[in-house]
Amino acid sequence: MEMNISNQNKLGPANFMQLEMSIEKGEESSVKKMLSGLSMREPEKNYLIDVAKMNKQSSIMELLKNAPVRNFMEI
Repeated sequence: MEMNISNQNKLGPANFMQLEMSIEKGEESSVKKMLSGLSMREPEKNYLIDVAKMNKQSSIMELLKNAPVRNFMEI
């Protein structure tokens, strides 16, 4: 699954949905690829970690925990 990121280091709504679906499906390699060079806000990160936890995706949960967080004020 290809992510179309116009600003490579930010997570837009469509890309967020793609990432969420890949987490739900357990597509670890896709998640890893999508997270490469990406930063997200703390609430987004926490939500995606919860999605991974609910779907028993511990390896994906670790990938998400290591993802960088950007400041809430950054656009």
